[in-house]
Amino acid sequence: MNKINHFKNTVINFIDRHRIWSSAIILFVLFMLFIASPAPPKPVLTEKVKKGDLVQSISITGTVTAEKSVDLSFQIAGKLAWLGVRKGDYVDTYQAIAVLDQRSAQKTLEKTLLDYSLARSTFDETLEDNQNRTPQEALNNEVKRILERNQWNLEKAVNSVELQDLVKQQSVLTSPIAGIVTRADVRVAGVNITGETVFTVTDPESLKFTMEVDEADISKVKENQKVVLTLDPFPDKNLELLLDSIDFVTHSTSTGGNAYNVEAKMPPNTDYQYRVGMNGNAQIIIARKDNVLIIPLSSIVNDDKVIVKTKADFRRKTIKIGLANDISAQVSSGLEEGDEVVIEPSSVTLDTNAGSRFPSIGRFLRIPGARFGR
Repeated sequence: MNKINHFKNTVINFIDRHRIWSSAIILFVLFMLFIASPAPPKPVLTEKVKKGDLVQSISITGTVTAEKSVDLSFQIAGKLAWLGVRKGDYVDTYQAIAVLDQRSAQKTLEKTLLDYSLARSTFDETLEDNQNRTPQEALNNEVKRILERNQWNLEKAVNSVELQDLVKQQSVLTSPIAGIVTRADVRVAGVNITGETVFTVTDPESLKFTMEVDEADISKVKENQKVVLTLDPFPDKNLELLLDSIDFVTHSTSTGGNAYNVEAKMPPNTDYQYRVGMNGNAQIIIARKDNVLIIPLSSIVNDDKVIVKTKADFRRKTIKIGLANDISAQVSSGLEEGDEVVIEPSSVTLDTNAGSRFPSIGRFLRIPGARFGR
């Protein structure tokens, strides 16, 4: 007991006389104990093998377009006498949209009709003078030429009338389809317009969702495949469409790659909630398996191995993979429903998943971690 008290007093006196050295020694001992202590074992995350539906799809963006949309303009310039629509109006098939001033065209048509009447009268008179003979029945070449010129003058007059009637018809602009006027470059009548003045009519019932599929994926895409679409204006609403058109010719994308346009018809649009130009994200379903065993894709090693958690340890198992997507994979054989697989196989090693903060020191104090069973 005296020896213990003597050692205790000696230590206290040393610390009291060498406070700086004593503090340094204490800190050094504490540091060595800290770095030599083993790190806490990392948790091993697992997930149970379960049954579910597995979908393989192509994620793609696209835009709502219209299959039926026409740009209308007058073939001739003139003064706009009547305007029957404005932007946003609905028009029927062959409904008049606008009319140019027809007074000049009407007067010219009347003049050509008079010219025709004169040519017709001359034609009939010449025909009577020659006993209603045709040029092929003429008595001589001179009469033949007279009858031919008579026929040509009449045909010329007829053509002039038809041409001028066509000019008058072209002063009336009509829509070949039913739809909404989505563009009107002029808003009031009484102004001069040219052939560059445009009216656009779009059929709201002909909307399609158009997507660009990279050439690397186009072989997986077929007509009548299901498309699950979410439009940006309706993030909580999924639309189920059918792929109904695939371009035969490729085109260059904005990034310099090659792609094909594919289209899916939009659902009925009677209340016009879907509009041209809306963007969205789509999933083209290229394969589907229902009620199959599913595991996380991240749990698979070398395409056919997983680490399974048992009551005693972790074991490696060989499996066979079926359908897979970016997240999950179908297990065809090697596992059963309820088995637990390690989500991140790298978190489990052959030796340990725990150790000291510094291997050179921790190897002396290593605590066994997760190990594979044999």
